[in-house]
Amino acid sequence: MKVKFWGVRGSLPTPGPKTARYGGNTTCLQVLRDKGPLLILDAGTGVRELADHLMKTEKPPFDIRMLVTHTHWDHIHGFPFFTPIYVPGSTIEVYGIGPLHNGKGFERVMRDQMTYSYFPVENTMLDNTVKYFDFNDMFKYREGGVEGQFKAADGVTVKLKLTNHPVYCVAYRIECDGKSFIFTGDHEPYYDTRLPAEVTAATDETNTETRSLVELMNDRFIEFCEGVDLLVMDTTYTQQEYETSKRGWGHSYFEYNIQVAKRARIKKLAFTHHDPTRTDDDLDRLMAKYLDMAKAELPSCEVFAAREGLVVEL
Repeated sequence: MKVKFWGVRGSLPTPGPKTARYGGNTTCLQVLRDKGPLLILDAGTGVRELADHLMKTEKPPFDIRMLVTHTHWDHIHGFPFFTPIYVPGSTIEVYGIGPLHNGKGFERVMRDQMTYSYFPVENTMLDNTVKYFDFNDMFKYREGGVEGQFKAADGVTVKLKLTNHPVYCVAYRIECDGKSFIFTGDHEPYYDTRLPAEVTAATDETNTETRSLVELMNDRFIEFCEGVDLLVMDTTYTQQEYETSKRGWGHSYFEYNIQVAKRARIKKLAFTHHDPTRTDDDLDRLMAKYLDMAKAELPSCEVFAAREGLVVEL
């Protein structure tokens, strides 16, 4: 199994010469295997580049499983430009979780961005190729709810974990071909939401019961990540940025993610969902700092920043 990055930027696309090396497209990853359906994670603008590649190198019709972490726009706004959805005879299964805001499920949100007010191609053109699956409906009666596992294809097990984000978001743990890979989607550490932003959850101002609950939630996330060959993690901020003004925005930071990889005994750690304000040079400077930190904390783990076009072999 290999993982290829087609989009690594968070929040919005950032095209231009200052972001050309790491890439300016929003989130999209592909799992490369020798057999079975194509596996894609998220449909940010990077998915258009993937579509162009597939149209040139693969013979249609297509058999695709697309796993969407959540329905914030930077993770889905490339979907209408994903050419295989318009290829007759193709089977495109799109999995995700609805925000449940105003009663909207996953399929409704995906279809809404392709209404005529926003996009010139009507949803009805996709009805014979695209099928949507909402985890809220799929696992409505399962003990434990959404969190659990299912078979995405023969030999491919997908495990789900809800993450800490302002809208429902799931991390995916994909196990196949004797390897394991996690993409967290958007996630930040759990903390006591009753405290002001400048106070951390570990201070004495947090009561014992709340502190225990916060620690339990963070421990469960680490257990989910335990021992994977590759952990691709939302790393939008530095700790200083996060604690100064970004707590509650639903994104994580370098220092925390290094500790997650250390506690979970990860083999490879990829920082992704790069802040849209960062240039390539900014990321180079940050990586020089955090690679030194990672070498001290994670001597047996390969740590790197994700960039468009990068292929990681597991």
